[in-house]
Amino acid sequence: MLRWLLFLVLLLPLGGCLPSEGRLDDEKDPHFQEGRNLVNSQDFKGAMDEFEKALQSNPHSAAAHFELGWLCEKAGDFAGAIYHYQRHLQLQPNSPHAATAKDRIRGCKQQLANSEFPLPESQNLQREINRLTDENALLRQQADALRTQLAARPPAANPAPPSRPTPSEAPVRQEPRAQPSTPAPAERAKVYVVREHDTITAIAARCGVKPSALLSANPHVDPRRLRVGQSLNIP
Repeated sequence: MLRWLLFLVLLLPLGGCLPSEGRLDDEKDPHFQEGRNLVNSQDFKGAMDEFEKALQSNPHSAAAHFELGWLCEKAGDFAGAIYHYQRHLQLQPNSPHAATAKDRIRGCKQQLANSEFPLPESQNLQREINRLTDENALLRQQADALRTQLAARPPAANPAPPSRPTPSEAPVRQEPRAQPSTPAPAERAKVYVVREHDTITAIAARCGVKPSALLSANPHVDPRRLRVGQSLNIP
């Protein structure tokens, strides 16, 4: 029993040195050292190739995984960076870069979430709110003005029935004169001027027409490329 205890006491210091020695051995790999040199010379693509070769020589190289995680993150490959950071932590949980790797994993996950579900810009959202508020106020003013005009209009008087002429007052029949035909006044077309952020659907709803009718009245207009200041005929 005493011999076993002495053996364990001697084995503990040796075991504590193994992770550090393994890390140093990984960094002594010629491909790893060449990758470090290429990083210092700003040749990131070449450095990535060298670190990949270091992994081919030693698939358990935690140091190569950490360097590849940093390079993938720098290149915008956040999924690849997460993979290499996680492999680094699996191979060397007590690595001096463990805290950094965990922080970078959280940052890369946030970048992936932002790319899949981008948040609206607050300034654009506020401009849209202001535009809708101004448009709503203008519509209310127009509605109030119309109600005021209708209230001030006098009621129409009932016309008196025409009196029948007596026999002595019977009019002499005259030949009707040909009246020059005058064309009926053409109905003035309604025109809408495109504003910022307008769409065909929004314009049709605002003017009380169907989008299909609006497009039929403007056959040369591309609904996907409306321009601010462009005039549209409202049917």
